[in-house]
Amino acid sequence: MKRKDELMLQKVGDQALLIPLGAKVLDMNGMVVLNTTGSFIWELLARERSFGELVEAVVERFSVERDRAAGDVRTFVDDLCRQGWMDR
Repeated sequence: MKRKDELMLQKVGDQALLIPLGAKVLDMNGMVVLNTTGSFIWELLARERSFGELVEAVVERFSVERDRAAGDVRTFVDDLCRQGWMDR
């Protein structure tokens, strides 16, 4: 899995925003606010990662149980795919 380069993560104050780039500006009306976990996963997806790698990284970074991390990563990845912002 890897994110597409149509969005840029920009930190503004204490918020992490996904801002559309290029032609994607026409498709989106606004920006997307990510929480700390979403921002962390987005950064990891700059290069090809497996689902397991993402889950393990979330477990290590946020000290959460593997099942909880897997559910959160699955939800986030599914949302990215549904929006067309990531390839599986």
